[in-house]
Amino acid sequence: MDNKAKLLHRLIAMVCILAVLGTTAFFALFRIQIVEGAAYRSASERRLTSTTPVSASRGEIFDRYGRPLTTNRSVFSLWINYVYWDQSVQNDTILKLAELVLGSGAEPVDTLPVSDLTPFEFTAEPDTRARTRLAERLKEVQEALDGSDTPLPASAAKDPAELTAEETVELLRLYFKLDPGLTDEQARIVAGIRYEMQWETQFSRNNPFTFANDVSLDLIAQVKERHWEFEGVDVAVGGIRQYNTTSAAHLLGYVGQIFQEDWPGYREKGYKMNAIVGKEGLEYTLEEYLRGIDGTRTVETDLHGNVTAELNNDPPKPGNHCITTIDLGLQQAAEESLAKTLQGVDGAQGGAAVVLDVHTAEVLAMASYPTYNLERFHQEFSQYKDDPMKPYTNRAIQETYAPGSTFKPLIAIAGLETGTISSSFTQVCTRVYDYFDSITFNCLGYHGRVNVVKAIEYSCNSFFYEVGRLLGGAQIEEWAAKFGLGQRTGIELLNEAAGTIAGPTGRKILQEKNTWLHDWLSADSVQAAIGQSDNAYTPLQLANYMAAVVNGGTVYKPTLLKSVKSYDYTETVYEHVPEALSQVDISPENLELVREGMERVINEGTAARAFNSCVVPVGGKSGTAQVGKNELANGLFIAFAPFDDPEIAVCVVGEKIDSGTKMAPVVVDIINAYFAGKGETETELIAMENTMLH
Repeated sequence: MDNKAKLLHRLIAMVCILAVLGTTAFFALFRIQIVEGAAYRSASERRLTSTTPVSASRGEIFDRYGRPLTTNRSVFSLWINYVYWDQSVQNDTILKLAELVLGSGAEPVDTLPVSDLTPFEFTAEPDTRARTRLAERLKEVQEALDGSDTPLPASAAKDPAELTAEETVELLRLYFKLDPGLTDEQARIVAGIRYEMQWETQFSRNNPFTFANDVSLDLIAQVKERHWEFEGVDVAVGGIRQYNTTSAAHLLGYVGQIFQEDWPGYREKGYKMNAIVGKEGLEYTLEEYLRGIDGTRTVETDLHGNVTAELNNDPPKPGNHCITTIDLGLQQAAEESLAKTLQGVDGAQGGAAVVLDVHTAEVLAMASYPTYNLERFHQEFSQYKDDPMKPYTNRAIQETYAPGSTFKPLIAIAGLETGTISSSFTQVCTRVYDYFDSITFNCLGYHGRVNVVKAIEYSCNSFFYEVGRLLGGAQIEEWAAKFGLGQRTGIELLNEAAGTIAGPTGRKILQEKNTWLHDWLSADSVQAAIGQSDNAYTPLQLANYMAAVVNGGTVYKPTLLKSVKSYDYTETVYEHVPEALSQVDISPENLELVREGMERVINEGTAARAFNSCVVPVGGKSGTAQVGKNELANGLFIAFAPFDDPEIAVCVVGEKIDSGTKMAPVVVDIINAYFAGKGETETELIAMENTMLH
């Protein structure tokens, strides 16, 4: 009985304890839920937290004297926070917000390549990236719809690449489950934004969606007043790229959102999916300097998304500023003169101009005609991408040209340095050059007996035919390569062409794609020596060759980047140091002979009249290169200035302009602009440096 009594006592004790605990819990819950329920409910609402990325400002781009080329403009944007976005009614919310945005004069972010108005049409050609991506995504749409119970139109079974714009909107309308009562144009608005959210931005907790950029304060006020209709829609202050010049479009390039197919590479580098990155030009190649590092902001909010407390703030790190080698004033002068000259000659087409510092190969100006407007690039791309004048091509580095007679100074140097000819070597020019009595080549004049100086002055083909024959193709090829011709320079731009050096090796390379070409013959060396045959070089290569000739033989690597400064200018991240690619041995005596010939071209020879207005003495050489039967020749001109102590080298090219001397006015305008602006720009540079120090 004693054991039973003990067990009973223990059981009673346990029951009492449980009763006490249960009573305590009951009263605690009663107090929490009933007595103080409102306070605790409010506290729980305040404890909702969300972390959003804070975009970093992109570094800005300046010319060599600190003049802004590409900067940032602060703007307000509407963006959607995934945490508070009600996806059950998102189609209605998107339409209301889009109509509000459009009514304010702004535009929602929408890259669906379909027109806004009926009858719908594609706004991009079939072979463009936008259409290729659209076809891939429509395939996903078809596969998703195929497994649904929704009655499908015939377009659901067609090849996505063959769908019309109308059928595209029809499929997206079904896929995004849009209200059948929407008009076609309303459906297009919502489908375009949903397309952007799902595929372009991949809208998620970690990727807020930017609905519209550069919106007005009046629009922001309307959104805030109707906040119950637009839960999850917030306002952010950010920056958009602003182009401070209409010049240098081919150099600066543009920015845009990361394409989905490029995302894996950017993700490895720490980018957010909706980051803005460089797409072309210096914006792309200097991305590592210009990009900033995004920060984060963690806040407590109530159930409506109103911020009640800020928990953490990891500020963004802005990108670095890039100081280019470009002289904006000189760039503008080069573009204006190039356009004026080419527009003034019947039949002339595109062209290019390059100006280099002869001691560093820094690019002071690089112009390509025709050019385009960076501000309107996205709107006008489809209109001009197939233009036969190729305005989006940077002819200074992406097109190659036979150099014509601008190649003759190089051949003179090669002949003199190899001992093939001497200063006393002469050739009689009767306008016809007989090659072993089997082939005849023509000269443009009756020059009589000429030496190397006179041959450069008169641009005598007969003299250089003979030098080319004596040198042979292998040596012509070797010397052209020494001056960097036929090779990519490595400048900080995309899609630089290499070109072709005329010679036995170059011919074999060409034969791989052109089987009809015959093997290199000794007669080909005759044509190669006057800058014809297989010779094809970029204007940048020709300018750099000219710079190397007059600086004593050093071939520098051309560059567009002078320095990189931290965002607050307190640190120099990068400073350009001239990089010598090669050294060509040229004796002072031989160099003087070539320089004398180039001086006579300007003062007494083929281009004397054009240089009457030049502010400093100049040396140079014109070139006229045939491009085909019954077609006008290309015109080229290379030059350096001042003659006694060269600072700059220039190359200009005009397509179908018929004569190199017709490009001489562009050279004169460039040289005059360079020397006219030196004092002013040096003052600007001092002011910029003082600003950075303070």
